[in-house]
Amino acid sequence: MGYIRGFVHGGVTGVVVGLCIAPQTGTKTRQQLAAFGAAAHDGYQVAERTVRRVAPFAGAAADLARQQVERVRHEDDDSVSVEGSVRIHNQTNGRH
Repeated sequence: MGYIRGFVHGGVTGVVVGLCIAPQTGTKTRQQLAAFGAAAHDGYQVAERTVRRVAPFAGAAADLARQQVERVRHEDDDSVSVEGSVRIHNQTNGRH
């Protein structure tokens, strides 16, 4: 725990010293920090939307992969292939 506390203290000290000896006015520094904060917030929102869109597909892909792994563990057949994946997908979605 001492390492983490020292790391945090060092980071805070570095920021304070950097702001104190910065070669620009405080107003400009605050504007830059505000712009950075807004950009970080926008980036977070884009990432969040992307995760919401991709999550259903990733979940389905993970389910198919799990099924393939389980099938290989329990059986020794040639079902680990694109055709096998399509067959499992169709079986799980009620298509034959």
